[in-house]
Amino acid sequence: MLVSHRHRFIFTKTIKTAGTSVEGYFEPYCMPEGEWRESHMRPQHVSPAGIVGFRGNLPRWPFQPRWYNHMPAHRIRTLVGRRIWNDYFKFTVVRNPFDKLVSEYHFVSSWQRSPTLYARLRSHFTGGGFGVLPIRHADDSTLIANFRAWIRAGGSMPDRDTYMIDGRECVDEFIRFENLSAGIAGVCRRVDVPFQPDRIPTYKTGIRHHRIPLRDYYDEETAAIIGRVYAWEIERFGYELPS
Repeated sequence: MLVSHRHRFIFTKTIKTAGTSVEGYFEPYCMPEGEWRESHMRPQHVSPAGIVGFRGNLPRWPFQPRWYNHMPAHRIRTLVGRRIWNDYFKFTVVRNPFDKLVSEYHFVSSWQRSPTLYARLRSHFTGGGFGVLPIRHADDSTLIANFRAWIRAGGSMPDRDTYMIDGRECVDEFIRFENLSAGIAGVCRRVDVPFQPDRIPTYKTGIRHHRIPLRDYYDEETAAIIGRVYAWEIERFGYELPS
């Protein structure tokens, strides 16, 4: 998450939506001039220029930082105060839920290879509704079968609280993951910063090695599950499962 006092904006970070790339682009405007250096992981940074949330493996309570990457919007609002929250331009990133869940599945699977990392992942993301469930691999199961079993068991990472408060959307702009560069350009115009597409960083690539068509991951049951769980996002942004 980001807060820029110099350019009066707040970025709330969703999960598996290239949020770290968006953070990396806008971080320089949340720090004093000339202080920013590109980094995938980052400690909490607070200054008169703004705030950059901690990005990395969160330590356990009570050692967690005050500001961190996937903070719920209501907590950001509480900490910055209603005046700043209401006055600043707020934005986030959304992604087709059907594609996002496939990306999350591969992400969780990669973390699960390390028990220590997976324990941190569960501690960080498990909340109400869907949680970070383990992926159970049977010897004779295919990747598709494992993915569908994970969905049926309730596998996901809830992040609606990063763009909704009390059941209502609370940000001014949604960047679409599917058109990230244009979305960043639009935000740049709104907050009066230059748009430099070659400066958008790329992180966390290479996790999803399998080039299976998105439609092939789902059967009727698992598609219906995603349709129910992400009904608000599907209706609000017109997302669908490709045919």
